[in-house]
Amino acid sequence: MSLLAEFTPVYFMSPWKPFLVVAVFIAWAWLVGTKLDKDAAKFHLDPVKWNSYQLGGAGVALAAMLFIPNFYISFPIGSVILFTTTMIYWKYRNEEVPESEQFQLKADGLRARAEQRKAMKAGRSVTLKFDGAKGEAAVPDKTDEKLLAYLDAETLLSSALVNRATRLEIRLNSKGCQGVYFVDGIPSKTDVLSPKDGVAAVGFLKELAGTDPTDVRKKQHGTFSVIHEGGRTPVDLTASGSTGSHSLKIEFDREKQIRIPLDSTGLLPKQIEALEVYHQDVHRHGVILVGSAKQQGLTATCYSLVHSHDSYLNNIVALEKENTETLEGVTHQIVGEDGGDYPTNLQTVLRRDPEIILSADMDDGASASLAAKSGLDGPLIFVGMNASSFRDLVSKWASLVGEPREAFNSLQAITYQRLVRKVCENCRIAYKPSDDLAKQGLPIKEVEQLYRAGGQLQVKNKVVECPVCKGSGYLGQIGVFETMFLTKDIRKQLIAGDLKAAMALARREQKLVRLQDAGWAKVAAGTTTLEEFGRVAKSGQAKKKAKKK
Repeated sequence: MSLLAEFTPVYFMSPWKPFLVVAVFIAWAWLVGTKLDKDAAKFHLDPVKWNSYQLGGAGVALAAMLFIPNFYISFPIGSVILFTTTMIYWKYRNEEVPESEQFQLKADGLRARAEQRKAMKAGRSVTLKFDGAKGEAAVPDKTDEKLLAYLDAETLLSSALVNRATRLEIRLNSKGCQGVYFVDGIPSKTDVLSPKDGVAAVGFLKELAGTDPTDVRKKQHGTFSVIHEGGRTPVDLTASGSTGSHSLKIEFDREKQIRIPLDSTGLLPKQIEALEVYHQDVHRHGVILVGSAKQQGLTATCYSLVHSHDSYLNNIVALEKENTETLEGVTHQIVGEDGGDYPTNLQTVLRRDPEIILSADMDDGASASLAAKSGLDGPLIFVGMNASSFRDLVSKWASLVGEPREAFNSLQAITYQRLVRKVCENCRIAYKPSDDLAKQGLPIKEVEQLYRAGGQLQVKNKVVECPVCKGSGYLGQIGVFETMFLTKDIRKQLIAGDLKAAMALARREQKLVRLQDAGWAKVAAGTTTLEEFGRVAKSGQAKKKAKKK
């Protein structure tokens, strides 16, 4: 106590000494709070852990300044302790981040690294140009360190663009950075980048799209365009992640994928004719279930069904968790944008008394019950839901609503779809179907020929890759739809819990088109191949079995 009593008056009687202490801590707090915390988050270096280290160092530094008797000794020692953790972080992060992002003090080090990076990229030239939120991105000079990030972004995007990909998913973590792009639903991987190069490339793409590269946790959306040999491609970017990993979803020309006329979705003419009945005022009531597995075109089909109705003569509202595209004449409401959960927002929409509602991504019982209770005298409600099969879709709807009579009394129709690849017309190979196919139940007598995928052409006695489909044999995707339109008797079977009997009755009454029948129609028309529909059907069965397990 005597030591503290002697020390305290001496230390605080001089006004400039506490000022120096406070000033040093303010500078430290500013550096950690505004710079180092964001830096650690940006490069996935566990900011919570480093903030703990910084605070621990600050506590030790403050104790040294207070309890070492001589200010001229305590202050320098405390300052050194205070910034020691900062220096340790500096050294650690320089080992983890791209060279272009490292903290350096020496000019000769910068020049050496610039020469090294220039040597790394010798022989490579820029093949893509980018038009982002701030205008067209300038191509960095060969001596500019930003060139590496530019070229690495090209590495991630080039293969996807060349091969007509519709989607590219990039994942960055401590092990590296790699993209998976999808061409007609089939995934392929890009080259792997190191974690350091991946951080720079992902940061470049996020900044290009107008999002915050330093924020790795918040879900962000942005857009930019890629200018390449084939023209200009608009890009929608969605960024999300955590301190341990970072993900980008890049969609190429999303509007083209989403805005599909109803007669181009893959619905058969008789299916479209049955759905167009609900354009009439007297029938424009009740619920139509629209389902598919994930990434199987559900959003595009929901938009096409809704937009097939005249948006100028009808009040149409789309309730979505996330807006994918804005439809002309349709009011889009995002769940939670004005407060409230999905059921609250759906109740608000119902009170506005619209003629048509799209209730996308529905997955809760309260919302399903609200839609079902609207009844046959309420609006026409398209309910979009993910499901592994037609049966799973019906079962999921009944389970969400809870009461079978309530679930099926207002249900008008059910559609379920899967996507198949369209055979490339430039290289497809015609063949006469064998009698073995008839034994499998296929009506081969109805067609003279079927097609299989080619992928190659013969030009001047030389076999070459098809330039249209790039050798895959397929070009684009189209939906195959299973549909059932409900009558009074079919509803009775569903309310009784007998889906098998309901489907059998619907087939007898020609109210059911099975998935296999719709698929065969596409095969017979030469739109796809028997092998492709078999692949998709087998994939659907595998997912259904996995779900049961």
